[in-house]
Amino acid sequence: MLDDFMVVEYLFADLVLLDGDVITVDSGERIAEAVAVKDGKIIGVGSSEEIKRLIGATTKVIALAGRAVLPGLTDAHVHMIQGGTRDLDPDKLDCRDFYYPEIRSIADVVAKIRAHSNRIPQGEWIEVIGSPMQDYRFKERRFPTRRDLDEAAPEHPAFMSFGAHITVVNSLGLRRARITGETPDPVAGIIVKDDAGEPTGMLREKAQNLVTNLTSPGGEHVIRDAIERGVTIPSIHSYGFEDLKRGIRSAVQRCLERGVTTVHDIVTSPEELRAYQEVLLEGDLKMRILLLVRAYESKIRADSLLNVGLGTGFGNDWLKIGGIKLSIDGGMTGCNAAFYEPYCHEPWNYGVVRIPQETLDILVERFHRAGDRLCVHAIGDKAFDMILDAYEKTLKKYPRMDHRHRIEHGPSNYLCTPERLRRMKELGIFPVPNINFLYYFGDPLMVTLGEERMMDAFPFKMMMNAGIRFTSGTDAPGYMPIDVLRDIWSCVARKTWSGDTISPEQAVTVMDAIKIFTIDAAYCGFEEAIKGSIEVGKLADLVVLRENPLKIDAERIKDIEVDYTIVNGEIMYQKGS
Repeated sequence: MLDDFMVVEYLFADLVLLDGDVITVDSGERIAEAVAVKDGKIIGVGSSEEIKRLIGATTKVIALAGRAVLPGLTDAHVHMIQGGTRDLDPDKLDCRDFYYPEIRSIADVVAKIRAHSNRIPQGEWIEVIGSPMQDYRFKERRFPTRRDLDEAAPEHPAFMSFGAHITVVNSLGLRRARITGETPDPVAGIIVKDDAGEPTGMLREKAQNLVTNLTSPGGEHVIRDAIERGVTIPSIHSYGFEDLKRGIRSAVQRCLERGVTTVHDIVTSPEELRAYQEVLLEGDLKMRILLLVRAYESKIRADSLLNVGLGTGFGNDWLKIGGIKLSIDGGMTGCNAAFYEPYCHEPWNYGVVRIPQETLDILVERFHRAGDRLCVHAIGDKAFDMILDAYEKTLKKYPRMDHRHRIEHGPSNYLCTPERLRRMKELGIFPVPNINFLYYFGDPLMVTLGEERMMDAFPFKMMMNAGIRFTSGTDAPGYMPIDVLRDIWSCVARKTWSGDTISPEQAVTVMDAIKIFTIDAAYCGFEEAIKGSIEVGKLADLVVLRENPLKIDAERIKDIEVDYTIVNGEIMYQKGS
């Protein structure tokens, strides 16, 4: 009798969700009522009556009362450990308008820096965080200059970073970095100068590290070494393991609050890799992480990765290597992405190429032959064609089925011509656009790129019609929040920060948008067999939404509240708890 009881108990679920709309995202797009979970996996999906049979004495039951359940959501391109750690740094002054909309002008920034400077010793660095393309939202419609920062902090070296691609430095900061009118541009960087040849204070791309690295121990040596070797200056930081681990935990919590259960995080240093491992071993990693390891312009060098031999897929279902990250050109938000035609507002500016074609070809071939999956940042159309060429050369020499090589950003955001679509499909390339950029940066991109290049921008419908599978990444949380529900809304509404609509003909259905961040994201991570849909045998990563995105006005999707986020069958977040 006892043995029979134990057998029956074994069949009972650990967790059951009843009486809701379970959006399974399976091949039939089935909507069920209930789901049962045991030992971290889904053991039943169906009607509430069917699933009630799996309820035992110790089963936890969530009464959905009509609420919706989705597979756990994925953000496939983030800088989470870096952004999460920096957000906790008390020495950083936060002036990001995407987080603090009351900051509307350079005058607001100057006032905030001045007040901050009064609280720290004279001569210490002041580091300020801004949002990308904030110049288009400032009342003055420009970036601050070094003179503005001089006014704010005359007795402190200071700089303000606007995303990852532009930093403005005051005069004392330039002197500390020994940047003058005679200083040559570093590799893959630009020291912006005025008509008289003097630095304006603006540094683009890798020129930023001439200054930002000085705030970290050993930073001056890293700068000097890179310049002497004629290579790009890698970014460094002074955070220790405990700082990085706190950053991970904090950023993970914010992801869970919006139903995100998996991210693909870009890491650039051994310290970041070690921090993730320690959080996992300590039992504190409450979501799943695929690591995209940067192997160029990084403290982690290509030879190191290749010699160790730990490739894509190494790890477990919580933490694994998801691919190798490279960046061909600069960032769009800094107007440094490499285009064939100049930026409309800067007719001299064609962007920055950070990896020459020959070097790119070698790196792609080496990692491809080692069995790795490549995830290459290529934003402008010139850079996009460069990576397509590199992939094509390598795949012709060394064919490999199901490689799922990626292109990050790219003309999957804009300038996606039929020829480029054809090449992507023929080569089996997986694009990862930035759906959130439509909302945050659509307005200024109409100015910097112009209406012609923004025609059919963010061409999600076009890619789907061409049979190209894709997912999306936010580049967050450093400069905007991670929020997949906002991005599902963006796919459908196509609205910018100001409320304008961009290429509405490229809108997709709500169901198609959900797939982008669930089953298609799982496919992007080689994980479609274990996650991305609510099916028996898959990992129990689920999100319970207050409302069903398929039933409400699409305009409200971005504001849907998350009531529960479940990872591996455990409630990792519950609203109000």
